[in-house]
Amino acid sequence: MVPAECTRCGSCCFSESDRHARVTGDDYERLGEDGGDAERLVLWIGNQAFLRITGAPGRCVGLLVEGGRFLCTIYASRPAVCRDLERGSPGCAGERAAKDARVQQLLIRLA
Repeated sequence: MVPAECTRCGSCCFSESDRHARVTGDDYERLGEDGGDAERLVLWIGNQAFLRITGAPGRCVGLLVEGGRFLCTIYASRPAVCRDLERGSPGCAGERAAKDARVQQLLIRLA
């Protein structure tokens, strides 16, 4: 089965953990480029940085849910962990299997 387009899925952008998406030093710099607000996007836990998780169910601060679509507002500057996750890969399938129910609940609430 071919997975849904990323803008129709968004599962990888949901988490219950504050340590969901690690932000490296290079990622942090990229998030701050072109007037970006890296401090608003990043949560520091000790000396490690992660993309903030917000809302219910927990989702990446960079995720915009609009009209049943999942749009990454920081796509051009997203961290390496996000860049490395390929659509249809085993990692993608794992994200969908673990989180699809949460995504569907959010869509129902927003409808």
